[in-house]
Amino acid sequence: MTSSASNRIFCDYLDVTFSPLDAPYPAVNRLLLDSGFDVESPDRSAFTYTHADYPSGRLVIAPTRGCLRFSASGGACAALRGLGIFDVYLSELGSSPHRVTRLDAALDLALDGADLVALMRERYPLGEVNLRRKAVSTTTFLSVRADGRETGTWYAGHRSKARFTARVYDKAQEALVKRSERLPPTARVEVTAKGGDSGATLRDAALPAALFWSIAAPSIL
Repeated sequence: MTSSASNRIFCDYLDVTFSPLDAPYPAVNRLLLDSGFDVESPDRSAFTYTHADYPSGRLVIAPTRGCLRFSASGGACAALRGLGIFDVYLSELGSSPHRVTRLDAALDLALDGADLVALMRERYPLGEVNLRRKAVSTTTFLSVRADGRETGTWYAGHRSKARFTARVYDKAQEALVKRSERLPPTARVEVTAKGGDSGATLRDAALPAALFWSIAAPSIL
């Protein structure tokens, strides 16, 4: 399973910060506009890019804590991949000194999400799980689906300061509730590396399997 699944792991969120004096804004702005993105900026300080073909995606370039942050949501990462420019985007980011401050890597499984959430609750009944050898607390948010089953999201390290966190959730139910989108039974396993000292790199954004398994295995999968 590990080998075949690794090919389906993808970057689902990416935050990268730069010194405001040495950020690749002109090149990234040009790349996005040339690729059909629209941009809005009410204050000429923060810029939000969207693409009509990928309405759920947001790529935001904005100042934060003395840095300039380039933040691509999961939908924005999907848009960059769909347009064939994700690697070019990463290359432009890598052209200046930077820190990867958040990277989410995800894997979708052809399982009923309710089953996998229930399995995680069964497996860690005491409310703790070790990710990268450090214990984090678990949290579960549940609701009842139309078929009467409890489902939702199981978190490891929810809203904590841990460098590495994870969540398992019913992706089909989430898509139905948020976007009225009907998917086949799908469970998503997502891990997050955050903070400039997490060790995550732009290479991990391009090839996220190694980062994913270093957090998810063996505790989650």
